[in-house]
Amino acid sequence: MQQENITDVLKAAEMGVWSIIYRDGYAPQLKISGHMINLLGIENRPAMTAEDLYQWWYERIYLGDLYIVQNSLNKLGSGERVESIYRWIHPTQGVRTARAGGIGGKNIDGAVVIKGYYFDVTERIEKQRQDAFVADAFARTYSCLLYMDLDKNRYITYPSPSPNVLRFLPERGRITEANRIIAEKLCAKHEYETVRNFMEITTINERLKEHKSISITVQGAYVKWVRLTLIVSDRNSDGTIFHMVGAIKDVSDQIDRELKLVKELKENIEANQSKTKMLQNMTHEIRTPLNAIFGFAQLLSMPGMELSDEQKQEYFQTINNSFNILSMLIEDVMDITDAENGNYIIHKNDVAVNKACRTVTQMAEMKVPGTVTLYFTSEVDDNYTTNTDERRLQQVLLNFLTNACKHTCQGEIRLHVSTTENPGHLTFSVTDTGTGVPADLAEDIFKRYKKAHYNIQGSGIGLHICSIIAEKLGADIKLDRSYTNGARFLLIL
Repeated sequence: MQQENITDVLKAAEMGVWSIIYRDGYAPQLKISGHMINLLGIENRPAMTAEDLYQWWYERIYLGDLYIVQNSLNKLGSGERVESIYRWIHPTQGVRTARAGGIGGKNIDGAVVIKGYYFDVTERIEKQRQDAFVADAFARTYSCLLYMDLDKNRYITYPSPSPNVLRFLPERGRITEANRIIAEKLCAKHEYETVRNFMEITTINERLKEHKSISITVQGAYVKWVRLTLIVSDRNSDGTIFHMVGAIKDVSDQIDRELKLVKELKENIEANQSKTKMLQNMTHEIRTPLNAIFGFAQLLSMPGMELSDEQKQEYFQTINNSFNILSMLIEDVMDITDAENGNYIIHKNDVAVNKACRTVTQMAEMKVPGTVTLYFTSEVDDNYTTNTDERRLQQVLLNFLTNACKHTCQGEIRLHVSTTENPGHLTFSVTDTGTGVPADLAEDIFKRYKKAHYNIQGSGIGLHICSIIAEKLGADIKLDRSYTNGARFLLIL
């Protein structure tokens, strides 16, 4: 009577009920309930014997799960209670997932009889698989996920690929303890109090009263930046939070990108401001050589003006040097455009080093204050040559000298060529006894529109162009920070 009641309960639960009989010398027999017939997909087939039914069922066990079924049948036949999940190939629905279990034993006649139940759990298993996939995806997106029950002050963590969180945080425990661990173990020391206040559950209802989630980004102890997010999952009828999800995410790369963009934006703003000042200064830079050209041209053309050949040569040289300075100033602007558009061209040939340096020194003489001495020294002979672009080399050295003239009121300016300062390389240095470069600008002095002193004339693009030229020549350009009596700039070929 009791066995019949159990069968009725199983049928009412929409489970298939079955029994298998094993007798020595006979084929196994399978007897099934009407619902089991539907689950196996044989309701429209002709009447089948118990032996046929067993064969029908057994042949459609998914090959990869056959060992599961056989192992379960062996245990059931020995009297153990067993439940297993295996895949079975339905004739019309394809692969299905079954959950089957039962118990067995021997009859008096020696037959082994196993009785059990069969339930199609395909949709449930698929849902569990999908849930697991979603949970895994979230776990990989976040460093850690916590599902929190605020009424019980309990949490449970979900799997995470990040060892830094789970190394300190137990799989389950009290939310208040998790708050302490997260603040003290995962965040930088100066963030402890901020994080603990953020995670404090006694104030969370007020803070999330009008919101579904809140986030905070702080500096981390094991990663550069950590983002903590609290998301409301369920609320009680009075609006208080019942369940909540806590997410911990490593956002170092994202924050670094954002900080880089902010830095670039700031630099662009500063560059635009400097560009405006540069355009204002360009007027003065252009006026000086123009005035020289105009003034000395007038002297040469004045009627009755008696000039010696030496004076005429001097005036012509001044006009020529002023023209060269003016041309280089205009070319600086064009060079910036070419460099930004990738059109900067270098033409290398054998250059007589000392001759090129003397020419540059002569061009810079008109800008040297009367109280300053400008001179050139060299460690190489006059027949010494190097393979480079002479025009670009002179452009860099003249820029160095021009800057030195602007920032030196007394003392000396020296252009020097050395083969010993950096053995194996040719080093050009311009050293002055002027105001020098402020320490806070030394790092950025070669950037576009950067100037050491904005109250001194200059476009602010000369040193930036020098850095472009140095790169194109395969050379190094730098400010000698060890020199403290003024400024010292180096070009190392």
